[in-house]
Amino acid sequence: MSSQEIEEATTEIRSHIVDFLTTLDDQMDEPRLSEIVEADGTLQSRNLGQTPERCVEDALIWPILETLGYEYTPRPYYPVGDSDEQPDFRIDNLSETVIGENKSVNNFETAQGDIEGYLDSRRYEYGLSTDGFRWGMYAVETDERGRADLVTVVEEQNIAPAVRRIARNQGLVSYTEELQENGTVEGVLGDFYQTFNHYGIRRAIGGLSEFYDLYLEVTTGGGEYQHLDTALIDAIEEPPDASQPEKLAFAVLLVDRLAFVKLLADRGILDRVALHAQWSEHNQGLNRFRGSFYSQYLQPLFYDALSTPSQQRDDELPEMFSDVPYLGGGLFESILPSERAFDVPDSVMKPVLTQFIENEERTLVNEAAAGSILETYTEEFESRELAGQIPQYYADIVDAYSAEIEYVESEIERTLRSFAATEAQ
Repeated sequence: MSSQEIEEATTEIRSHIVDFLTTLDDQMDEPRLSEIVEADGTLQSRNLGQTPERCVEDALIWPILETLGYEYTPRPYYPVGDSDEQPDFRIDNLSETVIGENKSVNNFETAQGDIEGYLDSRRYEYGLSTDGFRWGMYAVETDERGRADLVTVVEEQNIAPAVRRIARNQGLVSYTEELQENGTVEGVLGDFYQTFNHYGIRRAIGGLSEFYDLYLEVTTGGGEYQHLDTALIDAIEEPPDASQPEKLAFAVLLVDRLAFVKLLADRGILDRVALHAQWSEHNQGLNRFRGSFYSQYLQPLFYDALSTPSQQRDDELPEMFSDVPYLGGGLFESILPSERAFDVPDSVMKPVLTQFIENEERTLVNEAAAGSILETYTEEFESRELAGQIPQYYADIVDAYSAEIEYVESEIERTLRSFAATEAQ
């Protein structure tokens, strides 16, 4: 998540707060507004011309939910249970069942209690409680006696300190004491956004990390947040007889191979293989007129160096690959039919290298070392169809990746796991 995204979202949330305060200021006198903002006063219908809960929803909660990235249905219909006891909204763009309960400001505990009741009914998996100022996301767990306990999914957030500062800055309330809460408006709202935005909740309840989302985007264009103009599978230049599953398998192989090469280079195992530097040299030199970076650099590295014993390598292999070790696990050997006939245009290779490979040092150590990146994604998260589209190649890719890790660990001193162990200390 970029600082620009956080800054833009924080600005939007601040604007929603200003609109909400303006709505209240238009309806009530200053002492009452001060009670709401500065203390724990409650809204009353006679001040608003509508019910307090509806006012807070329309002026604050719904706009904030949209900025957080949620698609939602107010007052969803559920055929089970008392029609008078239904949640206030349902989140529609999460794979899990998530419902929400709204209350008027300074009434968070009531919203929290209602959510606990809904979750205890076992009809819903997760619940979001809010009074517009305080926000909580919960699930229930059953103890050894069969009793359901409310558990916090992400840290509760309270934006009331930011609301107070904004109200004072706008001259909407008077005060005699300085605020004691730590944090600026931007800090409070930034923390709130990073915790409660759609991606943060999706990650918390589904185990999904930003890396896996970007990995899926790079290979198939199916990520939640689109950062790349073109996915590999759409840009690959395949041989005439290649099937769609083979194209997908090639995209997966290429990304896993690049990740593995970067991982080994970071650990000093491939001293002279620097993907970023080699890309820059290719892009600025004459090689770009001879062919793609993939055909001119990566193909020889994969097939003629990493997967070929040194004594069997071609004499015309570029000198830069002379000290590249032989990796005998099979990840860099041809797995697909006519694999060497595939190519990747530089236009799509650049963002893959710069936005994915070069920026994923943590992932390349901690995620790749656990097994195939694709294997980890498809086993644990919702995009199992990614593997299902390549059944005839998936096992081969996973086996080759695992075998390569085993080979590196047995043959090369500075291995992936020894580095990971050092990082953990």
